[in-house]
Amino acid sequence: MSKEYNTRQTLLCKLIDSNDEKSWDDFVKYYEGYIYVVICNFNVDEDTAEDLLQDVLLKIWKSLPKYEYRKGECTFRTWLCLVIKSIVFNHFRKRSTKNQNQNISHEELLNNLESITEPEIDKIAELEWKSYISSMAWENIKSEFNASTIEVFELSLEQDDNALIAKKFAISVSSVRVYKSRVRKVLLREMSRLNEELGG
Repeated sequence: MSKEYNTRQTLLCKLIDSNDEKSWDDFVKYYEGYIYVVICNFNVDEDTAEDLLQDVLLKIWKSLPKYEYRKGECTFRTWLCLVIKSIVFNHFRKRSTKNQNQNISHEELLNNLESITEPEIDKIAELEWKSYISSMAWENIKSEFNASTIEVFELSLEQDDNALIAKKFAISVSSVRVYKSRVRKVLLREMSRLNEELGG
């Protein structure tokens, strides 16, 4: 692969080529939360999701040497979500078989998982990624602003009337606009940086 590929692809190359421990730690640091969110998206309870997270990470560790990045085809996140779906499906299929005598059925969940198509997986992958990247970017930039600027911006996500926000914080409407604009600019820049590094 050429050097022009982004950080995420370079990170994958390192993992594929050498099983580099530092690269794997970086991968887990950036993707673990995303994987967990996607598992939960398949209607899995939090405790089971925690257990399945470890299974997914192990499967990815073993499968990455076989992964080949093909631009314009199945994205890495779609591939990742297909792996997650497979792990979740197999987990509940085994549990359903074991629990047949106890009348515990996971049939509805299994049917729902089975019916999810690759284009739907792709949508889940992208939707959850946008949400995940937004949250990560917000956590990364919050320390760059004072508390009142953060409060104004957070309230603006729920309330779009600048006059009401200005009244609540006893500031001018133009100050509200300035605060929102400053935070939005830095947030979008950080989201763009993360997407570039992690493969957006």
